[in-house]
Amino acid sequence: MIALGKYYVSVTGLLTKSWLSMPKFAYLSNVAYHDALKAEGNVASSTFLKDGVSHTITVWESKEAMREFFRGEAHANAMKSMKDVSIYVKVHGYFTDQQPTRAEAIDEWKKEGRRVYGEPNEKCGDLAPKACEQ
Repeated sequence: MIALGKYYVSVTGLLTKSWLSMPKFAYLSNVAYHDALKAEGNVASSTFLKDGVSHTITVWESKEAMREFFRGEAHANAMKSMKDVSIYVKVHGYFTDQQPTRAEAIDEWKKEGRRVYGEPNEKCGDLAPKACEQ
């Protein structure tokens, strides 16, 4: 059996639709963030804005602990409103032996993340499609 890393890290990056969607996004993400801080198995949590992208990074004792939190009401409510408040969402989860810095987690997210909503965005590490030439 292949040994997995000591921690499971979850990274989300989201671009809000406009300043009008910020209050709803801020409320929902704040509730989910505070639930994550109290969740069993949560080692660390942070939320911040970098290059116009709202990020959440959570570090867990196990993938199962993260999944238990994701099944909770606060996270479910935030996910249900994703398309109401955002134009782009990308996520990534991975195992690691050390808690990552913000820069390390964002780099991993940019390179390996899965876009779940919105068009490709270069500042989020996506390869933007090139226009067809005739």
